[in-house]
Amino acid sequence: MLIDRGLWGTIPFAAVGAGAPLVVLPGLSTVAGSAGEWFVRGSFAPVRNLSTRRRLILLNRWPGMPAGLSMGELAAAHADAIRDHADGPVDLVGMSTGGSIAQQLAADHPGIVRRLVLISTACRLGPVGRTLQGRVADLLRQGDTRGAIGSVARSLAPRGLAMPAAGLGWLLAHRILRSRGAADDLITTIDAEDGFDLVRCRHVIDAPTLIVAGGRDRFYEPDLFAETASLIPRSRLGVFPERGHVGVAGDREAIAAIGGFIVS
Repeated sequence: MLIDRGLWGTIPFAAVGAGAPLVVLPGLSTVAGSAGEWFVRGSFAPVRNLSTRRRLILLNRWPGMPAGLSMGELAAAHADAIRDHADGPVDLVGMSTGGSIAQQLAADHPGIVRRLVLISTACRLGPVGRTLQGRVADLLRQGDTRGAIGSVARSLAPRGLAMPAAGLGWLLAHRILRSRGAADDLITTIDAEDGFDLVRCRHVIDAPTLIVAGGRDRFYEPDLFAETASLIPRSRLGVFPERGHVGVAGDREAIAAIGGFIVS
């Protein structure tokens, strides 16, 4: 898979395939920008099968974001990038934190989004998700990189592997989060998402929307997925009961549903 890289405005991108653009906003990462190949491949996983007919374009924040950036400002920067570099409305896929950005973007800039796919995300963080991300941000502010990355690894791992994952995260923390600037960017993104609530957006999302959720997602409760669907008039919700926050993006039935929705 040959990956092209560059900038859409201020936003770094990584792209594969050819055809009409399918823009992907990935989940929370420790590096702003179009990070390593492993990150790009993982972010494209739910739509990789469309790369023979679509150009998959990953947009992932930008290094050096100003502290205090709101979700509205973060979404506006992505909207400007899409508006300036795509020829008309695009299909947009947002995963986890990228899904929060995608919702704000679709609500505030309705002419940009043709179809919207939301994966492992909801109208706001659930109490557990907010607590987990808040703890990570607090540890980073204190300079405890090992504690922060260990906490992230523990929260994303399957329940039986939570402690080994936390230990591995602790050991590899300074390879995963390499600079104070990267830590500050991560704090800024967490703080922006903490303040996000679709209910407070200026407009209702009008784009046809597919919401794909895992029934075992620890960051969002099932009621939040249902509420999100109720807030988006032209939406449908698919819940995969045995999948968690990360696993649903690799579920074969979920991938088939996403592909069918986008090409319909």
